[in-house]
Amino acid sequence: MRDRRVGELLRTEIMDVLLKEIKDPKIKDVVITKLDVTKDLSIAKVYFSTYNKSAKAGIENGLNRSAGFIRHCILKGLRLRKVPTLRFIYDDSGDYGQKIDTLLKDINQEQ
Repeated sequence: MRDRRVGELLRTEIMDVLLKEIKDPKIKDVVITKLDVTKDLSIAKVYFSTYNKSAKAGIENGLNRSAGFIRHCILKGLRLRKVPTLRFIYDDSGDYGQKIDTLLKDINQEQ
């Protein structure tokens, strides 16, 4: 229960930091889709999606390189005893959904 509340707080703060503090224009296209926090609050897996599909690997690397800075900004913004280590992971569920949608449209057109 506590990990979910902390996860929601972190999600809001991370989006705020990405919008206001990070200067990289590629990262402006990032949307946080999901955040999983371990029970002991040591690690937070931050799943993201982007409109810039061609640069998703570069964006993921950039986010993981900036994770320490983002964590530092969160420490200043939130009153938490422990802020988890952030790991950014590209969320391909939207791509998978689009692929399924395209396949269903193709099937309907054939009938």
